[in-house]
Amino acid sequence: MRKLTIITVLCLLLMSVNILAVSAEEETQPSITKASIAIIPYINSTEETKGYIKEIVDAKYTEQYSNKNFQIIPLVETQKALNIAGFDTSNKELPDKDILAIVAEKTNADYVIAMEISQLITTRHMSMFQMKVVTKAKLRYKVYNVKQSKLVTFQVTGASENKTVFGDVGYRDPITKALNQAMDEANVKILNSL
Repeated sequence: MRKLTIITVLCLLLMSVNILAVSAEEETQPSITKASIAIIPYINSTEETKGYIKEIVDAKYTEQYSNKNFQIIPLVETQKALNIAGFDTSNKELPDKDILAIVAEKTNADYVIAMEISQLITTRHMSMFQMKVVTKAKLRYKVYNVKQSKLVTFQVTGASENKTVFGDVGYRDPITKALNQAMDEANVKILNSL
């Protein structure tokens, strides 16, 4: 019994020394600065305006940047900077480099990201034994890098189909999958360019 108590005390002592060493090491490491990102509200220039599209995009559009490496500029500040720059969302076009530069300056952002849903085509196909819904999504992006004063533009696509032999097929699932696929591909490109 006495040996067990001594061993337990020694283990606890070693663990506390180890914890102190790790915390001291963390204190001496330089703090990592987070990249600040201004995310411009996305533009949907398609005729597809169902409410769940907004839910899908709102959740996914900023998801990749909600971690310890990035600091997202509050939407209110980004919107103020867009207003100062004179950006008109009713045109349904992505802002140009000058507008993105103004947003970056006014919000102190390292990067500015803008996205447009330029195409969202959903079709229903029926045959004697099968019904399917096919969705194709095309997204356009602009990413402005402040340090390099560089604008990167690209577009990505996503596709999905939903089939059934019996019953009806809905539109929501293939639209969700196509948008998520396109945004995942875009996020990889964005993270590689930051």
